[in-house]
Amino acid sequence: MGKNLWVGQPGGLGPSNWTSGAIHPHVDVIDSPEGIKIYVELAGVTEQDIQLAIHNGVLTVYGEKRPHNREEWEQSRYLAERAFGTFRRSINLPYGLDEDAAEANFENGVLMVTIPWARGAPPGSKTIPVKSR
Repeated sequence: MGKNLWVGQPGGLGPSNWTSGAIHPHVDVIDSPEGIKIYVELAGVTEQDIQLAIHNGVLTVYGEKRPHNREEWEQSRYLAERAFGTFRRSINLPYGLDEDAAEANFENGVLMVTIPWARGAPPGSKTIPVKSR
């Protein structure tokens, strides 16, 4: 086999795909009468390596996917398709959600974030009465 078939170097930092941005999790956003549900595929990521934030109507999921066995990744590879490193995914949220009531669950490599619709007037909004003259 030619040397150019191998990825990574023995004793190095691991495969060539150990980089920031190599992971781009797939997302589904489901709209329902109760609110929205966001599903994020994060196979191989642990709950401790996931962080969530909502700021200015944008949900951001970020974290890191680490190899299960670092010593194994320091060996030469015949084929390396699994990516490791940091990830960040931002999702614009629709108007009218109760962001303070957001909840997240992580099971079987899938993160599910649920955000209900706000009841009544959304926070920070004001109703303006219309008067006739």
